[in-house]
Amino acid sequence: MKKIGRSDIIGQRGMAYIEGVVLTMGYMFYPTGGVEAGIDGFLELRDIETGEVGNLLIQLQGKATEKDRLPGETDSTFDWPCSEADIAYWTQGTAPVLLVVVHLKSGKAYWKSLKGWFDDPEHLGLRKVVFDKTADEFTPESKAAITAVALAARPGASSPSVRIHEEVLTNLIGITVSPRLYWAPTEHGTDKTFGAALRALHPPAGSEWIVRSKSVLSFHDLDQWPWNELCEAGGIEEFDTVEWEESEDEGRQRDFVALLNRAIGEFVRPELRRDRDSGAFYFQKPRDRDDLNYAYRSLQNTTTRRVVAKYGKKKKDPTQASYWRHSAFLHRFARFGGRWLLEVTPTYHFTRDGRESDAWAGERLKKIKELENNAAVMGQFVMWREFLMTHGKGDLLKEPYPFLSFAPLEPLKLEVGVPDDLWKSQEAEPDSPALNFSLAGETVEEAG
Repeated sequence: MKKIGRSDIIGQRGMAYIEGVVLTMGYMFYPTGGVEAGIDGFLELRDIETGEVGNLLIQLQGKATEKDRLPGETDSTFDWPCSEADIAYWTQGTAPVLLVVVHLKSGKAYWKSLKGWFDDPEHLGLRKVVFDKTADEFTPESKAAITAVALAARPGASSPSVRIHEEVLTNLIGITVSPRLYWAPTEHGTDKTFGAALRALHPPAGSEWIVRSKSVLSFHDLDQWPWNELCEAGGIEEFDTVEWEESEDEGRQRDFVALLNRAIGEFVRPELRRDRDSGAFYFQKPRDRDDLNYAYRSLQNTTTRRVVAKYGKKKKDPTQASYWRHSAFLHRFARFGGRWLLEVTPTYHFTRDGRESDAWAGERLKKIKELENNAAVMGQFVMWREFLMTHGKGDLLKEPYPFLSFAPLEPLKLEVGVPDDLWKSQEAEPDSPALNFSLAGETVEEAG
């Protein structure tokens, strides 16, 4: 009687496992069947939204084992030996080839793109494939990376979209500016002399003004005291701010940005200070304590962030302050599509005593930027956006700030997106909604 050996059953179980994973991805799997020299089947990319297929194929060689341990297995890796003839067959063809090893005992499988692996002469000489048991696990989540293998083999090909709709949250915030501007001649020729004279008259006077060629441009009504003491009353003119907002003249645009920079400096007081060297605004250290927490509304709920923190000298005396870290942001006003917006870049400021700059600030900032994940950057931006939107609203004790206000922009909706698995942070918060975040022209995957 004819017999079907145990190895045949093991092989078929392995192929069934592989086919199940491929179909779960939404792709097609076609077993070779019959006589084959080293290819057990073909994986074809398919658009799960439309069902369309475009003849983007990947060859697949499956291996299965029932043994307790995989060859050369460690806690994190194992290796699979390959014959010289198999390697030559896999690498000389025109299509990409995946080697998928199914470990039936553990119910897991692992994959590797063979052409990419054996392109390395060292790997070719060893004649084995080394698998990382975490990074190379063959699951439906491998879809994006496998898609990339197919596209790399055929430059210019368009793949079925893994994710049709995408939302991008930029680090831009909408602004609304006071509708009126005032201009007047003055005997002062510089900001410095005008500012000194203004403070001598009225120290609390705001700084939302600039001096250009012995004339003052301001958001303040220059016909009111103390401004009228420093300007030629008969020469005061009033303008619609739109004339500066919509102007194509570079000089007017520079003056308008200078006024906006003056305004935001007044807007963030007294909670924030500005570092003269970097231009960053940062939370001040409270006089009566070492740390400061700030409560705000994040993308999901109300949360708290420590925005001023004291760090002790670890090796000597942990109770003795080494430096303070302050949450901070850099800003830039820019016009996009005829609309003025504020670009916010989260960062940190470091001080040696809560006020004076720390001599090692550059090294400390470099280190923290290397350690920060994308969720942290996103969380900081959301905090600063919430601060700017709520800070100048006013309350029972003070009037709202009159010259500048901020509002969120809607996320950009894209019809085509980059697969999250190709770039998502392994440190993203698991219970946070995924959202792409564009920071100063660079898109990063965010959660939070």
